[in-house]
Amino acid sequence: MPATKTLREREKELQALLAHPVGLGLILALETRYQGRGGKVRPPDMSVVTYILAHEKERGLISG
Repeated sequence: MPATKTLREREKELQALLAHPVGLGLILALETRYQGRGGKVRPPDMSVVTYILAHEKERGLISG
């Protein structure tokens, strides 16, 4: 099992993906997948990065 990443490391990864059109598509696909798993829709005032980080933190995928 891979080591968990810190919150800061994962946030930087996601921010870097947002800088590229392909990365944005990956981020949005991840959001959709997490919505399907958790059943929670991202609130309109929450960034997609924050939504992903919260989902991953709840599931122990990131630390910190």
